[in-house]
Amino acid sequence: MVLEQLLGKRAITRHAPYVFLLSILYVFIAFSVQYLFFPEQSVTMILLVTLLLAPSLHHLTNVEEKIERTGSKHFFSKHKTIIKCYFFAFLGTLAGFFILGTIASDALAYQTIMLEHEDISPSTLSRFEQFTPSLEIAAGLFTHNLSYLLMGFFLALFYGAGSVFLIVYNASFFAAFVLQILGRWEFFTQGGILQIGAIPFIHLVPESLAFIMTAIAGTTLSRAFLCEQLKSQAFKNVLQNSVLLLISAIVFLATAALLEVFVTAPMLQSLLF
Repeated sequence: MVLEQLLGKRAITRHAPYVFLLSILYVFIAFSVQYLFFPEQSVTMILLVTLLLAPSLHHLTNVEEKIERTGSKHFFSKHKTIIKCYFFAFLGTLAGFFILGTIASDALAYQTIMLEHEDISPSTLSRFEQFTPSLEIAAGLFTHNLSYLLMGFFLALFYGAGSVFLIVYNASFFAAFVLQILGRWEFFTQGGILQIGAIPFIHLVPESLAFIMTAIAGTTLSRAFLCEQLKSQAFKNVLQNSVLLLISAIVFLATAALLEVFVTAPMLQSLLF
């Protein structure tokens, strides 16, 4: 398809900002399709963005699998490009949802309803006002997120688009969360808009990197199952790289949980209450 060719291997590996801008475009294309054909089902937009991103990011999987089959030497320098491109795709999707939400609030209706029943419900906000950080809470959050991380790995392993779906899903909810917080408190007049928007990035960045590394690990291993002999050295190299990526992802996820409980939450608490 034309859009897929716009995000060819050369463009995506050399121009991460290009990936960012094209991901924003994908969000608006998905919204247009959803508005025309599924006007009452805003959750459909997440699936449509996934469908647009998945074939394009598949180019990266091909490149990554060829890199990983050579071994795990210079591990982080080898994976720097693909992680950066996935991360810019996430940021572009996040920015697209945020811009769209400011223009058409109904576009994120599904996310808003879910947040109002859970994360920003009156009972949750009441408990958050009395929140006290602890390792027990951080461990519980890590365990909860780890289940999603492992689910993302297996989705990527058996169906690569599944991991992209989780990345898009997280981006849409984070955009909706920030928009809801900004809409409920008058930070525009108090100079707090940059703070309320920036504070969650403290834990969002390592958490997003964890899901991205998991997606890369699963999709490249999936391709290796199809393209390499199981007993070959190339397959063993890909497997080793995938395991290292997954371990790194878990470390990032644990770091994100600690940051969310001990840094992000107290900062938001002091700002909101």
